[in-house]
Amino acid sequence: MKNYSKLSLALFLSLTLVWACNNEKKLETPEGVEYVLIESKDGESLEEGGFAIFSLRLEDSKDSVLLNSEEVGELPIAVQDSVLSTRGPLFSILKTLKIGDSIKTKLTASEVFTQGFKQPVGPNIEKTDRLTVYAKAIQKFDTAGFMEWQKQMQQEAMKRMQKEAEKQKGIDDELIKDFLSENSIEAQKTESGLYYMVTKETSGEKAEAGDTVRVNYVGKLMDGTVFDTSYEDIARETGAYNEQREYAPLEFIVGKGRVIRGWDEGIMLLNEGSEATLYIPSGLGYGPRGSGAVIPPNSPLIFDVELVEVK
Repeated sequence: MKNYSKLSLALFLSLTLVWACNNEKKLETPEGVEYVLIESKDGESLEEGGFAIFSLRLEDSKDSVLLNSEEVGELPIAVQDSVLSTRGPLFSILKTLKIGDSIKTKLTASEVFTQGFKQPVGPNIEKTDRLTVYAKAIQKFDTAGFMEWQKQMQQEAMKRMQKEAEKQKGIDDELIKDFLSENSIEAQKTESGLYYMVTKETSGEKAEAGDTVRVNYVGKLMDGTVFDTSYEDIARETGAYNEQREYAPLEFIVGKGRVIRGWDEGIMLLNEGSEATLYIPSGLGYGPRGSGAVIPPNSPLIFDVELVEVK
């Protein structure tokens, strides 16, 4: 009886596997691009002049995921054959799919990125590397429906950004408080999360929004790395020197978004001639994008500043 049960199970699994394999169809686009139709729900065809939304997943030869629309967002395309026909084999497949169709294909990195997305291949990928592409046609829209979908996506993205920013604000606050505690620094905190310590107080004119100010500064990461300064001697000492720039106080209109928010707020706390150290959470600095190669994403910053002049 046990042997019979095992035989029945094996037969069931083999039939299931055969059925699954038979469900996958090897197809070819009119341009000659081969792909496998993993699943078809016989949905609606895409319409010229409309819009379609696809999920997309890219894997390299080691099955490492290079792109996943579940993490970066779904792929919308305008269904215009004259445009899609110039975007290589990936889009020649996508434009033939019906809603609900899932496909798999093998394409080179150049075919996917350079031809398809009109962008360079990433630094760790060779143009000739073979990528496995999984795609599914999810929805289609007319122009009005697509605009509404875009609006919803923007609202959802904004909510995610706000949630992430609030979480990062808490992380930054702990980092700054720990730094201040470890270095026995007494700093004041503003409502926005900016910490500051006035190191030289004066009775000069206070900077207000709209004033033109001149500020000397030294900008550092939390580990003490100097990434920028208006002082040439400090730039040379710390390896931050750039012979293509002038070393002089930075002049700007304060309170108008010409500098990072932590500066706008911090400088307006000071009087002309005063000096301070600003401890700026990343949300008031360069945020999740960072700045170039010197300021990583989500980096709290430290600025020693001197308000040289209020014009």
